[in-house]
Order: sequence, then C-alpha cells, then structure tokens
Amino acid sequence: MFNKLKQTKVNQNSQQDQDQVESVSKKTANAAPASVAVNPVVDAALKPSIISEGAVFDGNLTFNGVLHLDGKYTGNIKADKITIGKNGSFNGSFEADAVIVFGELKGDVVCRDLTLNAGSNVCGNISYFSIKVQPGSTVSGELICTQKSQ
Repeated sequence: MFNKLKQTKVNQNSQQDQDQVESVSKKTANAAPASVAVNPVVDAALKPSIISEGAVFDGNLTFNGVLHLDGKYTGNIKADKITIGKNGSFNGSFEADAVIVFGELKGDVVCRDLTLNAGSNVCGNISYFSIKVQPGSTVSGELICTQKSQ
C-alpha cells in the first residue's frame, strides 16, 4: 500500500510538471519575439585596432579610434589615441590627441597629451600640449610645448 501511495504522488508531480511546461509554452507562443541586435554599435574608443608583436606594417593609416602597436610600423598615422607597447616600434610621423609610449618611437609627432613610460626610447621632433615623463625613459630630439603662456 505504501508503494502504491508513493507511486500515485510521483504521477501527480509528473502531471503538475507537464502542466507547467504547457502553460509556459502557451505564454511564450503568444509573446512578442525578443529584439536582437544584429549589428550593435561599438564605440571605437572601447575597441582598439591592434598591430600585434611580429607584425610589420608599412604605409599610411588614418582613422577615428585607438591604435595599439606591439609590432613594427613605418609610415604615417593619424588617430585619436596611439599606444606603442613595450615590444612596439614606430618610425615615421603621426598625429593624435593622446600618445602613450612604452617601446620605441622615431620620427615626428604632433599630439595633445604625451606619456613616456619607463623603458621607452623616443627620438625625433615632438610637439605636445602636456607631457609626462617617467624615470627610465630615454628622449633625444626636439620637444616643443604648444601650450600658450598666460
């Protein structure tokens, strides 16, 4: 008798589970489909373009956004922000709002904010509005502050 009672209770639970599944199925069948973004807009500042270590690039590059350079680049760049990683090497000229250097930079640079980190090696003509130079960085060339005196 105990087995028969237990089996009846299990059957009742199975029926309740099935009723719940059918109820949910009916509700979702009548619901409006969820909107899915096929091509979401991604802020360029959040998703940098990367030239990885081992890559070699020769040429000109102009775009709105961020460039992270760990490879070797020869040419001209115009971008919002450029970071030269510790394994990165740049030879040429570029223009950017912000420049952060950990690696090697040779050439002419025009920027608003310049940060030279420990281990960076910079050689060239650099025009900047504000500059931060960490101990352990090497700088040779002309540094031109474009900040207006008051």
